[in-house]
Amino acid sequence: MLKNGSHEIIKVNIPSLSTDEINNLYIADSFMADRYGFLKRFRNADEYKNAYLSNFSGNGNEVFVLSAGGAIYGMLAFMWGLSWGGKEQYKLTIKLTDATVSVAVMDCLRQCILEKLELHGQIAITVYGNELDELVKELSAKVQLKGNNYILAKTDIDMAMLKETAAALQAKNNDLRMVYTDVLPEEHIEPYCNLFNELQESMPDVAEEGFVQYVESPEKVRGRIKSNAQHNRTHHCYMIFNANNEMIAQSNVAVNNNDPRFPYQFLIGVTGRYRGRGLGKWLYAAMYQKLSAEVDFEKVHIVHHPTNKHIIAISEWVGYKFVFLETTYTVSK
Repeated sequence: MLKNGSHEIIKVNIPSLSTDEINNLYIADSFMADRYGFLKRFRNADEYKNAYLSNFSGNGNEVFVLSAGGAIYGMLAFMWGLSWGGKEQYKLTIKLTDATVSVAVMDCLRQCILEKLELHGQIAITVYGNELDELVKELSAKVQLKGNNYILAKTDIDMAMLKETAAALQAKNNDLRMVYTDVLPEEHIEPYCNLFNELQESMPDVAEEGFVQYVESPEKVRGRIKSNAQHNRTHHCYMIFNANNEMIAQSNVAVNNNDPRFPYQFLIGVTGRYRGRGLGKWLYAAMYQKLSAEVDFEKVHIVHHPTNKHIIAISEWVGYKFVFLETTYTVSK
């Protein structure tokens, strides 16, 4: 237990939690989801327990409550996993109930971080908005990954606009062809990886001091294809090819078919020499016509680096709305 005045950070002993205690944690988590604008993935306390709290049962994974006088002021999750670039790391995720961070709260958080650094030498810290800027600056933290999170509600999609746009751009780009797949065929895997990596290298994320580039490979893709089949997930992918059958653009959405409410849109991009032809809008128009017709979703989630103005503009064109800034830092002892 870490303490400063009436504020304290207490490790949660998950196996010993009562039903009431689980419900209180679920209510606090729901409140913070509303505050930050997170997707509400858990519909009740049982889902919260089975789908979230159950993750903290090994590998040094821990969950903590920041409290004062019995009231919850925040929650901290400490988990072992992989960074976006595939680097193994411990990550401390901090969520607070109030944007006003008192000295006592700051001191408790500092003590917790320093304790973890003493044990592990280096950790990642994920925070939201700018509420802990002072603390991460004090710790000489390096930005590993920074992203504006956007949400597209199904009810905000203008299907008539998408249909009209897709038809117009298909006519304008009649030297190109668009292909859809929900399982990448073998002949497309290597070109997909090559384009994916090319697009990643041109993203503004690479300028961040602590950024580690994710590298796509045929082995990883084949592994995900098997995993998707085993876990009932679908990778919706639109690709655009030129007359030489070169893949020059792609768009990707992951859907968990067991709970399709919140698909995740990831890399969408066009190779350099084909930019300026409206292909980003064409990809979006095709994808969201497809998803709207075939997937019973509520909201789609996407993350863009704050300086990636061009793709942000296209996302907002289709209906995405900004909800929160998420930053992951690397902190060393």
